[in-house]
Amino acid sequence: MKRNQVVLLYGLPASGKYTVAKQIQEKCGGVLLDNHYFYDLFIGMTEGTDEKWHDYIHRVSAVRNAFLDVVRHFYPTKKYTRYIFTSVLLRGEKLPGQLRKFAHDINADFIPIELAVSNNALVNRCETPERERRKKIHNKEKYRKMLQEWDGAAFHSNHVNRLVVDSTDLSIEDTFKQIKKHLKKFD
Repeated sequence: MKRNQVVLLYGLPASGKYTVAKQIQEKCGGVLLDNHYFYDLFIGMTEGTDEKWHDYIHRVSAVRNAFLDVVRHFYPTKKYTRYIFTSVLLRGEKLPGQLRKFAHDINADFIPIELAVSNNALVNRCETPERERRKKIHNKEKYRKMLQEWDGAAFHSNHVNRLVVDSTDLSIEDTFKQIKKHLKKFD
């Protein structure tokens, strides 16, 4: 790598963000910062209303921001690193802007990658033991209802470095190959 990279894999739940991010980390190198690494720290610690849930999300986001601040101030200047973030992202979320600023601050390329998957495929993918184990939505009926609420609010980047991969009918390996080819442009 000629520069640091800040890779943002985003898409609706069950689009394969974490699985693909692990492939990138294992085969291309990098530091994986899955959105659940931040949120799962606190799952089960609190219960409450939607209002409390929004406050929870806001406060956990502060944990991620603290991490970014630490890396921003202490990242190695003689060694280049690929930081791989995952997130669902809904319109209006601040994460893309925060990561663009983070990339700028550490002299990195910001590379947003959207995993687009048809709604039917998402529903079929949601019901897995791995998703249940990781405390992710895994009930098909609940997921269908959630898709109705979230689908129109999904974030879509228009960044010059963006890649959109329709992985509806692709294997993880084929999805990874498309992303790897895109990342090579920045190496």
